[in-house]
Amino acid sequence: MPPHIRRRLDRDGVYYLVDGRLSQSLKTKVKRYALAQLEQYNKRKFGLGREISIGDYYEGWIETRREPLVRRSLARDYRQHFACYILPEFRALAFRDVTPGRLSTFQSHLTLKKGLAVKTTRNIVDGSFRAMWRDAMAAEIVDKNPFAVLKWPKVKRSRPDPFTSTERDRIIAWWRDNDFFYYPWVATLFHTGMRPSKAAALTWADVDPEARSISIGKSRYMGVDSPPKTSHSNRVIAIPGDVAELLKLLPSLQLGLSHVFVNKFGEAMNAKKWSEHNWAAPLKKLEIRHRKFYATRHTFITEAIKRGESPLAVAQYCGTSLAMIQADYCGTLGLRFNQTVFEPQVQKALKTLVAGPGFEPGTSRL
Repeated sequence: MPPHIRRRLDRDGVYYLVDGRLSQSLKTKVKRYALAQLEQYNKRKFGLGREISIGDYYEGWIETRREPLVRRSLARDYRQHFACYILPEFRALAFRDVTPGRLSTFQSHLTLKKGLAVKTTRNIVDGSFRAMWRDAMAAEIVDKNPFAVLKWPKVKRSRPDPFTSTERDRIIAWWRDNDFFYYPWVATLFHTGMRPSKAAALTWADVDPEARSISIGKSRYMGVDSPPKTSHSNRVIAIPGDVAELLKLLPSLQLGLSHVFVNKFGEAMNAKKWSEHNWAAPLKKLEIRHRKFYATRHTFITEAIKRGESPLAVAQYCGTSLAMIQADYCGTLGLRFNQTVFEPQVQKALKTLVAGPGFEPGTSRL
């Protein structure tokens, strides 16, 4: 009988490699890891158990790091980090050969020679590599954690860089007067403080314009709606009356599309791509210093702080922690929503909201 694996139920379900008279524990209860070790045994490339290589373990591990088990963006980061940085250095090494010293050298190599930012290096080493190692420990392939002793310098956090209230109003007015199709998108973000990815994920099932409320429970990235990363993000927020009225005018509602905010081809909004192609030019025309599109959120929080709102209320409304509000903003905050946030204006007809010739919901951009 050729070499094979057998699960010993009398030994807590641990898999054994069986080859004639040889019967050796593989120190794992996970079948796919046992099969990976059997494959290595048959190839006679590596030993048993802890001798499995980083590269061979990765090939099986990465196949489990897919949606819906992990977010699409995280799966992408894992693949990029391993392909570009980790595997070229560690592919042939056995787990036991990955020592704190090797990791420290790798850490320095990425930062000093490759020129990566400390934050990026940490995402690669202490994020992606350590995530795989953690699963290997759970599978009892390895029992030591060399990542635990790595030291990381403190990364200086960049403080929020909001627009002023005057700049905010000028930006909103520009979109109202020059591209009314995206005016509700920009105005809503400025006056609710939602993260762009959260606003892009909104569907009409999440919105009640009559009750002036929005339920936030997912984010949209890389074309997929996913649950939020933290429990803070799940919440129902009240919205200003003017924002509620704007939402009623959106063509997605009239056309029966599921997502609230769509582009001019009727596709659900991609906040990152939209900002890359649409955000900089209006700021330049207005002679307003460029900030990222995410600064709409910073602006909302800053203006709430300046009004004297409660920090805890702002944290809960914006789906973040009180510690972040206290660390990055100043003042005290009790959000009120009875104020008028837009200048009085004649309500636009629905036809002025559509994209014009060539607008065909559901089609893709060329």
